[in-house]
Amino acid sequence: MANVFESSKVVSLFKDERVLYPDFVPDVLPFRDEEVSELVFCLKPASIGRKPTNVFVFGKPGTGKTVTLKYVLNELKDYSDRAKGIYINCFEYSSKQSILARIANILGVAVPTRGVSSQEVFLRIIAVMKTTKVIPIIIFDEAEQLLSDDSTKDILYDLSRLPEQQKVLLGLVFISNDSFFLSNIDDRVKSSLQCSKIPFEPYTVPELKEILLARTKFAFFDYSLDKEVIPLCAAHAFKMGGDSRVALSVLLKAGRLAERKNSKTVSIVHVRASFLEEKPVKQEVTSNLSRQEKIILDYLSTLSKKEAESGELYKKFEGEYSDRSIRLAIALLKEKKLVSCKQVKKGNLFTRLIKKVN
Repeated sequence: MANVFESSKVVSLFKDERVLYPDFVPDVLPFRDEEVSELVFCLKPASIGRKPTNVFVFGKPGTGKTVTLKYVLNELKDYSDRAKGIYINCFEYSSKQSILARIANILGVAVPTRGVSSQEVFLRIIAVMKTTKVIPIIIFDEAEQLLSDDSTKDILYDLSRLPEQQKVLLGLVFISNDSFFLSNIDDRVKSSLQCSKIPFEPYTVPELKEILLARTKFAFFDYSLDKEVIPLCAAHAFKMGGDSRVALSVLLKAGRLAERKNSKTVSIVHVRASFLEEKPVKQEVTSNLSRQEKIILDYLSTLSKKEAESGELYKKFEGEYSDRSIRLAIALLKEKKLVSCKQVKKGNLFTRLIKKVN
């Protein structure tokens, strides 16, 4: 009896679909030359034994923050053995112990999963830094997660004070979709970090087209895409906030669907069908909100009509956040299509009605 996988034969359109995966790091990064140059300027001192500048990288999802940092780390690794890049996703490594163990292991310090306190791991990290003179460049991706627990907040304090207290050098890079991340850090830590800020703007439609064209040369065999496919993927991703990962995901799903249908090319029919599978995007958007955005959504959820006047929101969070901070958070929620805003008349004045979108 034939194996079920052997009986399922499809036309092969992909040359190497991994090029479309979100964690793929290309050899060339289009449209991020300025950001790369700024990162190089901040981190290059580590390659000659000097203190690098700490960096805060921020922007909407899919603007190339993570891939750019990984690209720069790869280049730094080839350029110098004095600096050691350490990438940490704070969703994957969410506890103080796991973060310190990750740092220690990459620095060559074997840490057992049990029986060693976080303080002992930290002391081992300091010891190897002093012995080897290696300067770690620690990348905290999804950095806002560090602020969700007191123990991980402590890591920020401990690491930021290392140069002063232990006379060792390191660089810290924080990646976040939350532009308020630094303002939410304890003032003592903020003072020690002195981060350089690098914003990542959303990609435009022409830029998304160029990114897709560059990837498809390696992802698909020649003549596998109809000419309308890339413009449609780019336009869809632009509507989703200029998110390159959406563009790549749609193209990957469209290619797989075309193969499943035994089509000789990927067409706009396959692309449109792949749009239906992009529902998780909203879930990703809501998992990467600033604290201000989250508390506004949470508050609206408690109301019977899921709506409130802007003045009510300002008063509700008065003393915790400024009116400007709440106003910006409302604008970001509207942009992400998580709330709607309508101007209404109240007496002789106009006010905005903020309503949560289901």
